[in-house]
Amino acid sequence: MNEKLWSVCVIEPNKYEAQIVQDMLWNAGVPNIRVFTDAALAMDSLEGFNANIVLATFELGKQDAAAWTRAFRRNHRAANRKAAVFILSGSFSRSLAETCRHAGANALIGKPISNKALLDTIKKVLSAPREFIDAEGYVGPCRRAGIVTAGTGATGSTSKRRKADKPVEKPAAAPAAGGMPSLTFEQAVGALAAATNQFKVDPSAAATCEAALRFVQAYAVAGKDQPMMRACAAFAQQIIATKSLPADVARVALDACVNAVTELARLKLDEGAKREEIAEGVRQAVAKAAMQKAA
Repeated sequence: MNEKLWSVCVIEPNKYEAQIVQDMLWNAGVPNIRVFTDAALAMDSLEGFNANIVLATFELGKQDAAAWTRAFRRNHRAANRKAAVFILSGSFSRSLAETCRHAGANALIGKPISNKALLDTIKKVLSAPREFIDAEGYVGPCRRAGIVTAGTGATGSTSKRRKADKPVEKPAAAPAAGGMPSLTFEQAVGALAAATNQFKVDPSAAATCEAALRFVQAYAVAGKDQPMMRACAAFAQQIIATKSLPADVARVALDACVNAVTELARLKLDEGAKREEIAEGVRQAVAKAAMQKAA
């Protein structure tokens, strides 16, 4: 389904993470997006908002996204209770995937979320719609094929036939990727700076820059460093958007991204206000660049 035909409901209590997801969708050309920080309000609004996609973070507060999805599927007042439901979570495990599958979700996406993981997973689900089951014990897409998974800890799909149920552990150090050795945090940030400088002069180096960014993201996830995670998410958006921007605009945005990551790495975690300001600044820089797409 073309992105311009998507109507998306985003449910995310954290306003910063909600903004990241919204920006990803806007940059992909999705015209109809509604964001809710309150799950109950989202449920009420969906009785009039005919969304065909729902993105809900698992950690909703009083109610998790699995329970919310179960209630949504059974809400006959909803304009479209058959909408594809994607649950997002920073605590990825096969057990969680099974919980989401039995609740009636279409997919589970691990955080931090990249543009590619989000958009590719949505397209994968929409391109192969499953029969909608409306029975006394279960309401939702047919569960027999399992649930689509993507992002941190994902293995493609999981189903009831899987015996393993071990949570995916977050790394104490950045994992090796593409044959590269493991890096310390300082080395990962330095490698990202070098890869970004290369990317600014050589557009074909995008993959190298993305690989370097994943090392830094791994540390951000392991340390539950929210400002760094948001800065990395904005950085990932900018890498993808660079090819559609004038060269000078792209360079300025990439500089803003790498400078923000470097500064966040330098600051202590307890310097919360300053770190939040930096993360918001880089998000705004990427959003501003996106408005100057090449003709």
